[in-house]
Amino acid sequence: MGWIKIIEHVRPKLKDPILIQGLPGLGLVGKLAVDYIIEELKPTKIAELYSDYLFLPDGRSGILVSFEGVGYLPRYEFYAYTNPKGPNDIILLAGDTQPVTWAQYTIAEKVLEYVKQYDVKMIITLGGILTRVAGKQVFAVATDEKLLKQLEAYGVKPSRGGAVTGACGIMIGLAKLYGIDGISLMGSVGEIYPDPEAAKAVLEVLIKAFKIPLSLERLDKIIKDMKTKAAIARKLKEYARMLSEERKGKEKKELPGFYV
Repeated sequence: MGWIKIIEHVRPKLKDPILIQGLPGLGLVGKLAVDYIIEELKPTKIAELYSDYLFLPDGRSGILVSFEGVGYLPRYEFYAYTNPKGPNDIILLAGDTQPVTWAQYTIAEKVLEYVKQYDVKMIITLGGILTRVAGKQVFAVATDEKLLKQLEAYGVKPSRGGAVTGACGIMIGLAKLYGIDGISLMGSVGEIYPDPEAAKAVLEVLIKAFKIPLSLERLDKIIKDMKTKAAIARKLKEYARMLSEERKGKEKKELPGFYV
């Protein structure tokens, strides 16, 4: 077994808390969503998990360095939010990386053992999904058909067949063994990467289902800005292609009729 260390900063009293996990994955949907909640609601950091199973995003060992030049080990961060409007307080799980493949179960179980002390009854993992649907939709996989029925009221569609890989899937799979309800909410990912629109779609479901007092105004501005930059990038790419074809055509006309 590898090295795993949980550093607990504070142990708050929480009311029927749910755990919402958002780690890097397809379209960075889960990470974008949970990081946005943390930035907007300013929850209290309650613990950190460190492990030699958490590598850098490129698969190597080392430390991450912030824009301020501060270095730190890859980690999971736990935050607690006391929800004044909803029936459930919230524990947020954020991170910059996922565990290596062969340690997904080990790390997920450590997370479950930690949050069990708060009597967590539901775990929600956030991620992205590739689909052919038009517009942004949210799909779900749950440990119980009743949970899927409840989500239909918020426009969520069940994801039929296939698999949910990585921490997004393993966490709810193990949750069931611990007697905890599990839901994976996945936003349909499009052309923009990372995909804040898919993250917004997932957040809208969370806001409605758990009455989270979260404004998406700043996220809307981020989406608008990314779309503008993406449109400019597409135009530049098209302009470069046209110049390349024009240059090739000119060179072809200038070629001599024979070679010696």
